[in-house]
Amino acid sequence: MSSIRILPPETANRIAAGEVVERPASVVKELVENAVDAGASRITVAIQQGGRRLIQVSDNGCGMDHDDALLCLEAHATSKIRDSFDIDRIATLGFRGEALPSIAAVSQFQLHTRQADDISGTEVLVNGGEIQDVRPCGCAPGTHIQVRNVFFNLPARKKFLRTPQTEDGHIQETVLMQALAHPGVAFELRLNDQRVLQVSGETDRAARVAMLLGRELYDGMLSVDYQEGAVSVTGFIARPGVTRARRRDQRAFVNGRPAEAMEIYAGLKEAYQSLVMKGRYPPSVLYITVPPDMVDVNVHPTKREVRFRDGRAVSAIIAAAVRRALRPLAGPRAAPVTRAPQSEQDAGLGTDMSANPAPTAINDLLGRQRELRGLRGTAAAAPVIHTTPPDSFRPPPGTDHGPMSQSGSAGSAPDPDISALRVLGVYQNRHIVAEGHAGLVMIDFKAAVERILFEKLLRAAREKEGIRQPLLIPVTLELGAADHALLSRVTETFNIVGFDIEPFGGDTFLVTAVPVNFPQENISGMIRDMLDDLREGGAGAPRPDDLRIARAAATRAAREAGEPNDITIPQVLADLSKTEMPYAAPSGRAVMINIPTSEINRRFGIKR
Repeated sequence: MSSIRILPPETANRIAAGEVVERPASVVKELVENAVDAGASRITVAIQQGGRRLIQVSDNGCGMDHDDALLCLEAHATSKIRDSFDIDRIATLGFRGEALPSIAAVSQFQLHTRQADDISGTEVLVNGGEIQDVRPCGCAPGTHIQVRNVFFNLPARKKFLRTPQTEDGHIQETVLMQALAHPGVAFELRLNDQRVLQVSGETDRAARVAMLLGRELYDGMLSVDYQEGAVSVTGFIARPGVTRARRRDQRAFVNGRPAEAMEIYAGLKEAYQSLVMKGRYPPSVLYITVPPDMVDVNVHPTKREVRFRDGRAVSAIIAAAVRRALRPLAGPRAAPVTRAPQSEQDAGLGTDMSANPAPTAINDLLGRQRELRGLRGTAAAAPVIHTTPPDSFRPPPGTDHGPMSQSGSAGSAPDPDISALRVLGVYQNRHIVAEGHAGLVMIDFKAAVERILFEKLLRAAREKEGIRQPLLIPVTLELGAADHALLSRVTETFNIVGFDIEPFGGDTFLVTAVPVNFPQENISGMIRDMLDDLREGGAGAPRPDDLRIARAAATRAAREAGEPNDITIPQVLADLSKTEMPYAAPSGRAVMINIPTSEINRRFGIKR
């Protein structure tokens, strides 16, 4: 008896749906792309409960007649490819004919559609891939689709959906990318009956970028306009010094399609090579046009990634385009960025940014004084090290790398093992080297600062007594739609931690105070980075907002810390000894490692 059999249609459809429908944002992407291909000039998206309860996409495109309304729900049915040769020159967004049947297979699906010349439209009801009803209906020209209870018939898949707030964030980014890609189309997005994004059509790219990403960011960008052969690169790139902590703000569009490709990122990295610190990413919005036969848009199940026929050539062209845009900044006023920018506006332009140091406690603590002589040595091989505390560095019972217990306080009895450390020096201008009871101890200075600030901020939040440092000049934050929605949701918790942030009209917020332990340089950029951290952290296990904000604030502030020296080391060790969990930063990095004396003796051939 043969062990190979043909899968039933309903099973095959569910498997296909697993490739196309990763999450509710995937549904939104496919439906919006179909609306754009249908010639819509207005697209409206409405979401309930992160897309779990309802995803609704309406457009005023060409619509479908009765026959097409049924055919579009058949697998591999498409109006955009006629033969195999069309695959090599795809110019539309949706083309594989998998989206609608795959979405309908894992949801309760309702379709209303009408062509402008038809007297009535067509309604199709589908439940888990089975057509329940087809009938005439009255509706406006265009297509109106409702997707309810996504994954209702795949409970195992439904478990992998994140919180509604996280799914809302992915949907918002999806619509934002489509709105950036198609400035001639009006978009509206509503989340739980609240409008979070609305842009009119018939705008140019510059206006659309300013509307969606914020005037503040747009004003810090340079225009790109470059062509080499059949490839053109246009759009906007950040000035040197305007950077983000995530690559998320490096947005690219290939032939009108939001797309990702390592060649694009490599081109950006090459152009900014000496202008951006490691681990920082300059925001960009690049529109890349190549002949359709030079790019494969079908290499990823959700069409998120593309592959170029000659990736190196495209990467070189992108680098050349960005370099040309940066060229006006070349000269004596455009010194490469070699340290963290003090201001997003003047960094990289030769401005003296050290004239007005901020008089905060943390900056006094981390001020760069006389550096200790660095320790240098040569070893035949790396010694075995303990990244968890040995017996003499045992964490207090009941603690972990996360939240501080309610009873903890900065005034707790100092850890005797940390207090007893004898500092020997500094290694690589970052790591404190000390002698302990069990051997050699190395402490990551920035990780230690991160742990100290985290516990102070979290304690202030739990006690609702965030100690504030008023700003002499309030900082204005003009945010894009996604960041505005996120900050609006967590503003109260930011205030509890020690920030004073309040709405200031439109997409703007005003920052009037920060926690006393928070650096006052580049506050705008650091809060944006914190929002990125919060958004990324939302994909993990649920955590209270005060914990997430305290961790993001501590991480960002620690990155601005200076180098350890004979002034800062004693204070940091004293503060670290009073923390509940001095052995790991809230980000998970080790604060200290121990090289046992026995290991050192063994490597030197000393027998004791």
